[in-house]
Amino acid sequence: MRMRRSAAGAGAAALAAVLVVGCAGTDKQDAAPAASSSVPSSPSADPDAAEKRAVLRAYKEMTTAEARTYATAKLDPELEKYATHKALSDISATLFYHQQQKTVMRGTVKRDPEVVKLDLDADPAKATVKDCADSSEYDEVDAETGKVIKKKTTADRRHVMKAQAFRNEAGVWRFTSHTIERDEKC
Repeated sequence: MRMRRSAAGAGAAALAAVLVVGCAGTDKQDAAPAASSSVPSSPSADPDAAEKRAVLRAYKEMTTAEARTYATAKLDPELEKYATHKALSDISATLFYHQQQKTVMRGTVKRDPEVVKLDLDADPAKATVKDCADSSEYDEVDAETGKVIKKKTTADRRHVMKAQAFRNEAGVWRFTSHTIERDEKC
């Protein structure tokens, strides 16, 4: 993992050098030594940005497959690519509830996920995603009639979700848990 970051850092430095050289003029009076370049310094990029994007893509894929599962009352085949262990069993238990109640979910959950912890040195690499999920436009409906089931509570439908993930040997981020943090507000 460290070698990969070092190679990425070296690649970024080489790219920056190419950009500085490439931007220099071709006239002798325009040419200037690299040390006296007037290119403003910029803050260094997050070396883990690509991995964080990969984690968030996997999270989006998992939650999208989860939504399709609840909308159809059938386990979406894509779900097992991104959810495993407790995350998969919790989604399966909720699916079983909907099947027993003969209900499905309609609408959308607005999400605002971010990677709050990333450990690429762990074996396997691990990540934690924190999401503010707003389910105010997401309703349980009768699968046969399409009628919205009256909610049992009027509580706020914005809640914090936390998800734990690991990167498998194939390089795919998979989520082992995906839980509502009832004590946290967003």
